[in-house]
Amino acid sequence: MSSVTLRRVWSPEDFAEEQGRVIQVAQRAVSLSERVTELVTCLERKDHLHAVGSSKKWREVLEQATRVAPALSTVLLTGESGTGKEIVARLIHRGSRSNGPFVALNCAALPETLIESELFGHERGAFTGAWNSRPGRIEQAAGGTLFLDEVGEMSPAVQAKMLRVLEAGEFQRLGGARTQKADVRVIAATNRDLRDAIASGLFREDLYYRLDVFEIPIAPLRERRDDILSLVEHFIDELGPMIRDAAPAKITPAASEKLQAYSWPGNVRELRNTVERALILCDGGRIDVEHLPRVVEQKQGNLAPRPPSMVRNQAPATASDLEAIERGTIEKTLQQTGQNKAKAARLLGLSRKKLCTRIQRLGLGAPSEVFA
Repeated sequence: MSSVTLRRVWSPEDFAEEQGRVIQVAQRAVSLSERVTELVTCLERKDHLHAVGSSKKWREVLEQATRVAPALSTVLLTGESGTGKEIVARLIHRGSRSNGPFVALNCAALPETLIESELFGHERGAFTGAWNSRPGRIEQAAGGTLFLDEVGEMSPAVQAKMLRVLEAGEFQRLGGARTQKADVRVIAATNRDLRDAIASGLFREDLYYRLDVFEIPIAPLRERRDDILSLVEHFIDELGPMIRDAAPAKITPAASEKLQAYSWPGNVRELRNTVERALILCDGGRIDVEHLPRVVEQKQGNLAPRPPSMVRNQAPATASDLEAIERGTIEKTLQQTGQNKAKAARLLGLSRKKLCTRIQRLGLGAPSEVFA
């Protein structure tokens, strides 16, 4: 029995309909591009932050942020420390609740005993030292956006209360009995793999799915090399007038090549610090290779491993592997910053206290000097 292939015969109406769809798609693309430009301009004007970059991956991030902004959905920003998650969060805020406040809370910067009070507020007498009632970040962000940075560092108790906020839009101040409504849009960010944290029992699965309504992964700078020189020029223009009164600094081709070859484990934050250091050192206003940190000059960063928390589908690392990676990363960062623990902590996305604790545990400094 022979098979018969039926071919559709297109009518003039079919062609007209298809042509209309193509035109609509093109119009939506143009409209999205214009909206991205509009929000970036608004971000620069009102927040004094710059979403610099023209690489395909960075453009995709901006387009996703622009698409989700008016939906008011919860957004989860993922990526390594220093990639620009707060800039993306502020861009989303500008596209949705720009008339309301943008309130940020770094969940890793506060001890567990304080984060609950900081987030939900407290009533007078709720704990020792609570002399007055105080609204938390949720109340402060009413009508606007609450940005939870490093959300993976939340304690289990705070996670349970935050889940209630996302599910029912309700919360209570610490020590209070009155239930309040939470009128906020939540944007969360993490440099950890929350699925690994769930498997380890460190993060609630139900909270993860409440946060992960719309995930925007942000690529590290080593995967956005087309953005490096644009960022360098931006940082020169931004930092130059604050460091020197002379004409704007220039950068040599050799230095540009070194910057593009380096892997930037600290991402945009590390690049900004590198440019600031170079501007201080280049007396003649011309940044050359000699003004770059040794780790950049020698291209050692090309061998820097990705943080294990963001690596998936690979054989699990052993405890000794993880400790070696951690030790090497901290040692290189301390060398780069001239043993300045505050700067090293910023590059690594840690608080100074957490960095000192890790230095002590790894035996990288004399006990009497670790917390100095």
